[in-house]
Amino acid sequence: MNFYDQLITDPHLAAIEKEKCRRDPWHWLTNWVWTLDNHDPDTPVKRFPQKEYLRELTRIWQKEKLLLIPKSRQMMITWLIVSLYLHDAIFNEGKYIFFQSKKEKDANALIDRAKFIFNHQPYFLRPKSHQVYCELLLPKMNSKIRGIPQGGNQIRMHTASGIFMDEAAFMYEVGEAFTAAKPSVDGGGRITMVSSANPGFFESMVNDKMTDVG
Repeated sequence: MNFYDQLITDPHLAAIEKEKCRRDPWHWLTNWVWTLDNHDPDTPVKRFPQKEYLRELTRIWQKEKLLLIPKSRQMMITWLIVSLYLHDAIFNEGKYIFFQSKKEKDANALIDRAKFIFNHQPYFLRPKSHQVYCELLLPKMNSKIRGIPQGGNQIRMHTASGIFMDEAAFMYEVGEAFTAAKPSVDGGGRITMVSSANPGFFESMVNDKMTDVG
């Protein structure tokens, strides 16, 4: 009997594995997370890669409440951050997380990634969920992940546990969104901003050129 078969037949062993996943996101990522590669027609569903730079980013993300990550394409950074926020929602109660992108359909695409990961989890790691457009609800954990378009008004009315701004350099209202989101960090939440290169607010923050964001 292989390890997976043991887990699904032994509740005690499954509980131990669940606790390992809760304590160590990297263990969860490299053992139980599957991603979707639309550019590979032969093997589109893949295990999360055990790359050292992704492991280091996971460690940094756990430590830093405000994190800016410049990226190039095909580095799996978006999959990583989606996964880490999903981990937070699955294993910690009362999380209210936002995925923000330039357009609502782009934010929903991020939610779809979270849903794909969630739906490929074994039963003992998958709490009851309710999935709709731009939302993944985990009622047993009193947690939710919501996709929103750019703009400060989308966040200002909420107190978020976490905010993921994807391709932040291409959101022309990213300054307003960051200003609206920053009280969430001050209150104990976190903001993660990721983007490929483009001049503007995000680039200035990454290169420490900002004087009025503290």
